[in-house]
This record gives sequence, C-alpha cells and structure tokens, in this order.
Amino acid sequence: MRHSVQSAPTPPETTFKLRPGHPFAREVRRILLEQVDRALWQLTTPHLPVDPAVHDARKCFKRIRGVLRLVRDDIGPERFAQLNALFRDAGRALSDIRTSAVLGETLTKVHERYPDQLSEDEASRLVARLQAHHAALRDDVLPQARLFEQVAAELQRGRALIEQLPLHGDYFPAAGMARVYARGRSGLKRCQKDPSVPNFHEWRKRVKYLRYHVRIFSPTWPPVLASVTEELVTLSELLGLDHDLADLHRTLTEHPELRLRGPEQGKTVRLIEAYRKELEARSFSIGLRVYAEKPDDFVRRMRAYWRAWRDEWDDGR
Repeated sequence: MRHSVQSAPTPPETTFKLRPGHPFAREVRRILLEQVDRALWQLTTPHLPVDPAVHDARKCFKRIRGVLRLVRDDIGPERFAQLNALFRDAGRALSDIRTSAVLGETLTKVHERYPDQLSEDEASRLVARLQAHHAALRDDVLPQARLFEQVAAELQRGRALIEQLPLHGDYFPAAGMARVYARGRSGLKRCQKDPSVPNFHEWRKRVKYLRYHVRIFSPTWPPVLASVTEELVTLSELLGLDHDLADLHRTLTEHPELRLRGPEQGKTVRLIEAYRKELEARSFSIGLRVYAEKPDDFVRRMRAYWRAWRDEWDDGR
C-alpha cells in the first residue's frame, strides 16, 4: 500500500506590482491585503519553522508601511498614523527574535570577508555561541507572551482598517512618491556628513520604501525600472548587512561572554567595523546614482512612464 507524501505548505500568492487595466487605488488595496494575508499565514500556519516565518512576516510589514507612504495624502494623516503604528509595532514585537537569528550568519560573513584574520576555528566557536544565544532568547520569548497569536490579532485589526480605506480612482501618487524619494536623498546626505548607526538605519528604511515604490510601478517600463529596482535591492542589501554588523557589534559589547577569549578578544569588533566602512563606501557609490535627480524630476519621469503605460493599455483594449 502506497502512502501519500504530504507536501510542505506554501504561502499565498502575491503580486507586488501594478496590473494593467486595474485602477491604481484598487491595486494598492489589493497589494496591502495580500501582504497582510501572507504575514497572517506565516504566523498562524502550524509547524512552520519559526525563524523563516518571522523573517517573512516582518518583510510583509515593511512592504505594507512602504505602500502606505505612497498613498499617505490620499488616506489622510490619522488613518496613515494608525496603520503605520500598527504594522511598525507588529514588526517590533518580532524584532528581537529576528535580530538574534541573523547574528551567526553575520559573523560567518565577517569570516568569509577576512578568512586570513578570523580563522575557521575562531569563527565556528563564535557562531556556536551566537546560535545558542538566539535559541535561548527565542525559547524564552515565544511561549511567555503567546507572541504570534497577539501579533496575528493585530494584523486582523489592520486588515479590517485597510478594507475601509478611502481609496478610489486611477491616479499617480506624486506626493507620496516625492516625499519618500526626497527623504531618501536627504538620508544619503546625512550619512555622508555623519555616518552614525542611527543615520544609516534611517536611510536604509527610506531606500527600502523607494525600492517598493519602483517595484510596484516596474510594469510601466520594465527594461528601465527592473534595472533601477536591481540597484535598489543591492543598495538595500548593503545597508542591511551594515545594520546586521552594527547589531553584532552591539551584542558582543553587551554580552562579553560571547566574544573570543584572551588577547584576540577585540579582534572581531575591529573586523566588524572595517567591514562596515567598506559597505558604507559602496552604498554611497550606488546611492549617489539612485538619488542623482531632484525629487520633482524623479516623480515627473515616473509619472510619464505610468501615463504612457496606461494609455497603451487603453488603446489596446
């Protein structure tokens, strides 16, 4: 007798871009609801591995907050503030688990970048300690707070609020896109003047929001905007690794028991900071190109792509 093999559960499908022939406002609501539903699936489906579920849910929250910024002026300041806070707090509730989960991976990247200065044995010992630190934190946080159930309840509340948003018509969200682009451009300049951890963290968020906006509008001219999206992904990843390295530095400072022993104790932190400087220099190189235009010029160009795409679709029907 043959036994059927149960396939692994798969998350709901999402399409994080505009579809031709659909009004912009309706597409925004669809995109938001799809991201909420995907996050709910990650947090409520039984027996999913915790760390990937948390990581994917938090990515959904970030996408939602980025899309809300696109229509911020259309839904009004009170609704925006309410929803932005809801999904921000949902992400924060899971942040400790996610931050500790990547510490070992980040240390491995330091070893891969400096194999002659951080030996295989040293890296293995550090990774083992960081993984044990993460496991202890995860096992302590999840059962005590019934964390996933609490976050899922908030997501259901957020979903109901999104259903009620006053999103209507077919239009280009110039104000929202301009604001996000302008703040990312200012963030770049701020980091160049003061390359502090908080400044890079803020710039990273603005880069991600712009990345989401460009990705949503990528069907309006795929050959061009796919390349821009790719550069924004690269920039996001550079800034993301820089952020992870800063978290690793902070963790090793706050938990000296995790560090190397003896005269090599400070070596890991020195390598982390050297790696961060390298990543930040690369991020400036890409950022200066991404943010080369003034906000009004960038938005004018994106709006022209959207209008041409919409007119082509209307003519072809």
